[in-house]
Amino acid sequence: MIKVFKHRIMKNISKITFVFAFLASTIFILSYCRQDDQILGGDDTTVGGNVLLSQKVTAPPAIDGTVDAIWENSTKLEFEAVVPDPSGDLFRSYVGNVISSITLRSAYDAENIYFLAEWTDPTESLVREPWYFDPVAKKWAHESGAPAFSATGSITRPAFYEDKIAMLWNIDNSVSGWNNGTCFKSCHTGMGQADGYARHRTNSPFERIDMWHWKAVRGGQNFGQFDDQYQDNTYPNGRKSDAGTGGYSNNTQKLVVSGSMPEVTVDVPKYVIPNRTRYNWILGSEISDGTAKKVTAVDENGILTLDDGTTIDPNTDVAYQRDGTGVGAKAIPYIYMSAFEGSRGDITCKAVHNGTGWILEYKRALKTADSEKKDIDFSSLEDQNFGFAIFENAQIAHAIKANLLLKFQK
Repeated sequence: MIKVFKHRIMKNISKITFVFAFLASTIFILSYCRQDDQILGGDDTTVGGNVLLSQKVTAPPAIDGTVDAIWENSTKLEFEAVVPDPSGDLFRSYVGNVISSITLRSAYDAENIYFLAEWTDPTESLVREPWYFDPVAKKWAHESGAPAFSATGSITRPAFYEDKIAMLWNIDNSVSGWNNGTCFKSCHTGMGQADGYARHRTNSPFERIDMWHWKAVRGGQNFGQFDDQYQDNTYPNGRKSDAGTGGYSNNTQKLVVSGSMPEVTVDVPKYVIPNRTRYNWILGSEISDGTAKKVTAVDENGILTLDDGTTIDPNTDVAYQRDGTGVGAKAIPYIYMSAFEGSRGDITCKAVHNGTGWILEYKRALKTADSEKKDIDFSSLEDQNFGFAIFENAQIAHAIKANLLLKFQK
């Protein structure tokens, strides 16, 4: 009887041992296979569907907008991004838009980290809020960066803006819960109209986020730079630019209409390059060397007088007026700018639009000269969670991909 009892106990123990072994092996297999993981040759890092592997290189890629050999051998992170609905009709007409094909690649050497971003976008959006002349009102105005709508909600005028991307990084691991939410940790929605409906800011004075912002018109295509920014907990908007000189300004001023009594003040362009066509910005150097002329007066018919004594009559020169859903060939840019100097210009780039989308190469030092905790430090080669966003001809309506992870190949 005792022998039979012992035999049953030993048999049950064997069954339990088998079950535990089976469960352990199953868990291992499932964890190994999740997110279509892949083992990269020569590296023991398991890379999943949200992981960007930065390849260690000795010869850096040329930042020229060309996919050269170094990128052909790099692991791709491929994903799509969707425009959310934050509240307050803030992203009206953009909500639900999908950027269906986004590819990121990365590399690093002893000094710098490099990125290659590619995404689908059939339109190269560079016509950002240009000035045009309204021959009926006899006034200058500039196009809106957001679509215009009728009373029934249909779009009556398209947006006139630029293409952009952004990457957000956690500085010194300061942002609580960052690894589980990345960019959503600084996104505050449900705000009132006076505060902008939705804004980015951190949740305490001890939290800082590094924001890399590529803007096609404002530095991206003319100077090959990102606008290096950061976020703190300033209410309602914590977005700020790193220290430095240069940058962009709105090409606008207020002038009193000549001979008006009582005086009438109107908005007009500040600078114009006479007879130039299809230009989307004015360079600071063109202002300094006299290529761009300052507008010094405007009359009741909208005729501009320039600082060299010449005039522009937009009533007869229709190229300054709207042209259907677009603008005329002599539409005046709403931006003038110079290159970013100092910490704000830390990220250099080259972007090429190939007719179907953008190819954007960029680089930054692993560790910048920043001493104010406004830049992320990659020099430890630690994993870094980040968020990525694409603005397709949009002021603020961006398609978002959160919870991505940068890993360094060792």
